[in-house]
Amino acid sequence: MPTRLSLVLLAVLLLGACRSGTPPYVRRLSVASTTPPSSLLRLPVHGGTAVLYHVPRLEPWGWRATDPMPALERVVGADLDLGLVYLLGTKHDIITLDLQTARPRPQAITSVRDVTIGPDGTLFTVDDSLRVVQFVHRNPVRFAARLPAPPQALFGSRGPALLALSRGASSELSVLHASDPAGRIMVPAGEASVTFWGDLVAIAADTAVVLIDPDQPETPITLPIRGHVRAVVFSPSGHRFYVALKDPELLVFNRFTREQVGLIELPGSAGDLRLDPFGRWLLVRPPTADSVWLVDLADNRYLQGFPAEWHPDLPTVTNQQTLLVKAGKNVVAYDLSHRDFPESGRVAGGAEDLWLPLAWTPETGTATAAAAPPTEMDSAATADSEATAVFLQVSSSQNRDWSRELARQLSQQGLPARVLDPRPGEDGFRVVLGPYPSREAAESTGRGLGRPFFVYQPNR
Repeated sequence: MPTRLSLVLLAVLLLGACRSGTPPYVRRLSVASTTPPSSLLRLPVHGGTAVLYHVPRLEPWGWRATDPMPALERVVGADLDLGLVYLLGTKHDIITLDLQTARPRPQAITSVRDVTIGPDGTLFTVDDSLRVVQFVHRNPVRFAARLPAPPQALFGSRGPALLALSRGASSELSVLHASDPAGRIMVPAGEASVTFWGDLVAIAADTAVVLIDPDQPETPITLPIRGHVRAVVFSPSGHRFYVALKDPELLVFNRFTREQVGLIELPGSAGDLRLDPFGRWLLVRPPTADSVWLVDLADNRYLQGFPAEWHPDLPTVTNQQTLLVKAGKNVVAYDLSHRDFPESGRVAGGAEDLWLPLAWTPETGTATAAAAPPTEMDSAATADSEATAVFLQVSSSQNRDWSRELARQLSQQGLPARVLDPRPGEDGFRVVLGPYPSREAAESTGRGLGRPFFVYQPNR
C-alpha cells in the first residue's frame, strides 16, 4: 500500500509574501519537483468550477467540481494521501478541494500572510502576527516561535520543519520546529532555492552561491562563482544544482563535491530557472522576453525556445514528456517525445486561470500507482557489475541514518531500494532503486514512481 511518502505532491513554493503587493502571477517559483502528473486540474482564478483535463491532448476528462469556488490567489499544493488540493483565496483564507467528492471546502483558516506545504504533506501557514501553524492530517499545531519578519520565501522540509527566508534591514533564514526556539542565521541577499527534502538551501548571492544545511545553519558554505549569479536551482534528487549567470551560460555543480561538472551555453542570459520533476528538462526564462528556453540535461544542451509567459504554475513538463505553457490567452501543450516538438493540445482562454498537474485520475479515485520495478540484482553481484549498472537515485543526504530509514520505507513498498555509500571525494549517502539493465529501462520505471528521481550510473 503506497504511503504518504510516495503519493504527496510537492508544494508550490513561492517567493514573496501574499500581501507584498506583488501580483500572484509573477512571483518566482523556487522548486521544480512534483510527483508525475496523470491529469491537469484547471482552477478558475476569478471563482467558478474546477475542471480536469487529459494530458497531453488537453481534452476535458469529464470530472468537474460539484460546487463553484471563490476567487483564488494561487495554488499551494496537494496532499494526495488525503486526496486534497490546497488553495489560497483572495480573502487570505485557505480553501481545500476534495478530489474524491469533487467538493470545495472553505477552511477556518483566515488572515493567512503566506502558506506552503512540505514533502510529507504537512501544511504550514503564517498569519498577520507572524505566528506559524502546522496542520498534520488537518489537526493544527501552533508553533512556539514566531517569524522575526514577514517571509519572502517559505519552504516545508522533512522533520517536519519550516524554513523561512525573511528580508528587512538584514536577511535571515529561520529554521522552526513546533516546540523548539527558532534557529536563525544571517544570510546574504539573493534568490533562494531548496532541495526536494529541504535538507539544503542555496542562495544566489551575486558572486557566490551560499549553501546552508538547516541542521547546521551556523556553518554555511560559500562557493565563489565567476560572474554575476542570477538564480540557482537543485535537481529533483538534490545531487546537482544549476547556476544561472548574467553571461549566456549555465554552470552545473555536484552538490556534494561542490565541483563544477558542466557548462551549458544559452542564447542569452537567464532570469530564472525551473526543472522538470525528473531532472531531464531544464526550463529557462530570459529576463526580457515572453518565452521559455528548453534545455536537455541528458547532454547539457539548449534545444529550442517557445513563446510563453512565466507564471508560478506554468511552464512545466509532465511525465508524459509534455511541455505546458501559457502563451497569450491560451494554455498550450508541446510533445517533447517527438523531434520537432509538435503542439499536442490547446485550451483557448485558459491562461488567466491556475493549473495544477496531478498524479491522480477520477477513474481510479487514487493517486497513480508506481510502475513495477524489475527484480533487484543478486546481493552477491561483483563490484564490476555494480559499476556498470544503472540506478534511480531518489535522494542524497549526509545523514546516514535518515537515508537508511528512507530506503527501509521504500523497501516496504516493494521497491528495490538500497543506500550507496559515498564515493571518493563525496560525502553524501545515495538512496537508489535498482539496478536496471539500461538507462531507458530505468527512466521508464522512474516516470511512474510518484517521486523525483535522477538516473545514476556509478561508472560515470
